[in-house]
Amino acid sequence: MSEAKEGTGGARPAFWRRRAFWVGGGLLALVGAVAVATPRAWARGFAGHGSFGHGRHAFGARLAEDPEAAKRHAGMAVEWVLRGVGASEEQKQQAKRIAERAIDQAGPLAAKHREHREAMARELAKPEIDRDALERLRREEMALADEASKLAVGAIADLGEVLTAEQRAELVAFAHRFHAEGRGH
Repeated sequence: MSEAKEGTGGARPAFWRRRAFWVGGGLLALVGAVAVATPRAWARGFAGHGSFGHGRHAFGARLAEDPEAAKRHAGMAVEWVLRGVGASEEQKQQAKRIAERAIDQAGPLAAKHREHREAMARELAKPEIDRDALERLRREEMALADEASKLAVGAIADLGEVLTAEQRAELVAFAHRFHAEGRGH
């Protein structure tokens, strides 16, 4: 494989060796760590077939059942992302603290979401459908999703303030390229 750098006129290095791979993958991991609290994740019940997944290994389950493991996972994601944009050690530490705080705040929301899902299943298993109970659960879940969304946006804004404008622009540019290539949603 060629070791040539982009823009030198030589062959491009393998995708996994290019900075865009590490920056973009890290950005996606960081956003994924924080986005566990977004409405889409809540609406799907952490049921995606990727990093959130099903069962005890899903990020949502880890968040609710083992917040320390979720914090370690988020810490690795933060380190990975910020290394790709040349972040200082201080920036990395600030970002890790923000991610840990978001996980602490999202844990009770994930537990409440699980309670809602279980209550919905109990309601639907009854001989008679209680529409009022289902509507109450729906409203509670929507309020929870709104709270989670506000938490996620706040954490993302806090993380953005840790980075310079140039670092944020680099991450945003990669995200746009990533989605333009058809890999996003």
